Order: sequence, then C-alpha cells, then structure tokens
Amino acid sequence: MEKISYKFITQISFSGEIRAHSFLLRCTPQHLPFQKVIREQCVVTPIAELCVGTDSFGNIVHSGHIDAPHSGFEFCSEGELMLDTYRICEELNPIFLYPSDYTQPLEYVEQFYQTIVFQPTDSIAQKIAKIGAKVHGYFIYETGSTTIKTTAGEALLSGRGVCQDFAHIMIALCRRANIPTRYVAGFLQGESYTHAWIEFYEAGIWLPFDPTHNRWIEQGYIKLAHGRDYADCPIERGVFNGVTNQTLNINLSVESIEQ
Repeated sequence: MEKISYKFITQISFSGEIRAHSFLLRCTPQHLPFQKVIREQCVVTPIAELCVGTDSFGNIVHSGHIDAPHSGFEFCSEGELMLDTYRICEELNPIFLYPSDYTQPLEYVEQFYQTIVFQPTDSIAQKIAKIGAKVHGYFIYETGSTTIKTTAGEALLSGRGVCQDFAHIMIALCRRANIPTRYVAGFLQGESYTHAWIEFYEAGIWLPFDPTHNRWIEQGYIKLAHGRDYADCPIERGVFNGVTNQTLNINLSVESIEQ
C-alpha cells in the first residue's frame, strides 16, 4: 500500500456580489477497500455550516448555504489516505448498462463502434483494451475544445476534448458492447487538475481504466465520486441570487508520503 496526501483548493471569483448561495460539493474521497482514508477535512469560505451525507450512488456530499452577500467562494479539501490495488467488489446496479444523457449511442457513436473489430472469444478485458486503443488512437486531447455540457457524440464528431470526453466516449462504446460501465471523478497523482476515468464490471468486480492515457489503473488514482456520467457527480454545483460572471482557479497537489 502507498500513503498519499492530497490538497484540493477551488476558488471562484464573481464579478459582482451574490447572495442566497446554496452549494453541493463532492470533493472528499470515498472510503473503499482499495482506498483507506486516514484523515480528511473540507472547509469553505465564507464560513458556512456544512451538512455531510451521501447521494444515491454512495458518493460523499457536503452541502451548505450562505445568505450574506459575497463576491468569492472557496473550498479546500485535504487529507491523507492509503492506496492499494484498485478493485471494488460490489453487486451490479443494472443502471450502468443503459445510455445516459451524455452517452447516447447516436449515429456517429454507432459508426465509430462498428470500426472496432471484436472476436467471438474476446473477454471483457480484451474488449476494453480494444475500445480504449481505438479511442486513444483517434481522439485528441485538447483543452478548451469542449465544455462540461459536451456529449460523447459531439466530442467524437469533433475529434478533440479532455478527460471528461474520453470517459464519456468510452462509456458510450462499452455500454454499446453490453459492458456495464460508469464515470469516475477524482485525482491523479502527478496532475494539477481533477481527472475522469471509467470503471467497468466483470465477474462481480468494478475494474478501472483510464481512456485519456489508454492504460489500466492499479494505484495513484484517488476516487471522489462515480455515476452514469458527469451529470451524476460534478465536484461542485451551486445556485445563487445575482447576475455575475465567474472566474475559476484550481490548485491540486497529490503526493506520496514516505513511511
């Protein structure tokens, strides 16, 4: 096992004052067999009383409300955990077999799927490897080319996107191949921004794959949340009164701790 520390700070600046700000955060690692949380804390500014619970997928959720006028909002999630080999034994929820809003098997997705050559004897892992290689060989990583609202079909048609798009495309293709697949949001050691990858289901176990880097995952990934697609597990979501532009600044560090 590897001991890891993380510190994730998100700062949102508003061009004017807002008020009656309700927010929901999924920024705390889950307690899982491969991911033993030693300590964790979440702090928001301006100060607000946080309610901690879980959503329908079991993700840890912090929610709160700020009545007073403010022109900035910050949350800091930090802690330490032990990481082991990434495996999750769990009963299958059939919802992960069906298309979701971001992963509809539209015409262009279907056309792309038909170019992947499967053999009748291919295992699920072999199919995952073929889908991952096909996506990675075609799709180009390019920041700013898509938005958080871009679907798998739209991203595939453009040929460019970020980790969220890689994950959505692979989920759409895997579900088309009748492989239960879900979207995962979290941290990756060595990267300064949040990351997205997938988990696929085989023989009672959820196994991870990173389509952005076209690789199997063993360690170095901290899981925050999962869902059918991005819409089920955004790290931050809020509503408020006020008309204003927003500027986002994110600072993330994930480091090994010598034992």
